[in-house]
Amino acid sequence: MPPEKLEPDEMGAAFAARRELGPQYELELAESLVERVNAVIDARLAERRTRRPPLDWAQMTLGLGSLALSVPLVAILATQGGGTIGFMMVFGVVAFVNLAYVLTRALHRRD
Repeated sequence: MPPEKLEPDEMGAAFAARRELGPQYELELAESLVERVNAVIDARLAERRTRRPPLDWAQMTLGLGSLALSVPLVAILATQGGGTIGFMMVFGVVAFVNLAYVLTRALHRRD
């Protein structure tokens, strides 16, 4: 199992080994240190991938559907002279529906 982090004494040990062994082993020590750093980075990336929540396709569909329905409504309002109040109502309803969906999903995930 790869280490979660590199300890400062590991770096010091690598430098001390270089001093003791001489410059002829410098490349091997550097490669060993790079491998350990890569192992730590890979472990952290793997942990982040497992923590990422899956895509919510229903939420994406709702968002795109809201957009698809709001465009014709705004076009109708623009041609009929709906005014600012009409535009605010259309986008208010779209925002309310999307926000209600997100909040209900968040409440159900807690249970």
